[in-house]
Amino acid sequence: SITGYETLDYVLGAKKGQYMNVSMATNNTANYFNILAPGENQVAMFNGSIAGSQYEGSLPKSGDYKVRVYMMRSAARRNEVANFRLEMIITGK
Repeated sequence: SITGYETLDYVLGAKKGQYMNVSMATNNTANYFNILAPGENQVAMFNGSIAGSQYEGSLPKSGDYKVRVYMMRSAARRNEVANFRLEMIITGK
């Protein structure tokens, strides 16, 4: 779970061309995740608040991918709590 402005980063090592599937179930509608490509710390290659609660795709490069869980500012300001379950799968060579 996260509270307010708290964020959690899950780091997954993967190789270019592998397939990633990440999905989230949460009890708070303001709780999302982003995916950041290797070497990136700000700009997301997947933005959950825009694209939804599931990502599927072939990875563009090798390295450590960050799955960042966060809450939208409106809920964070109210110090809301979000309980979530995150499933992360990487397949391929």
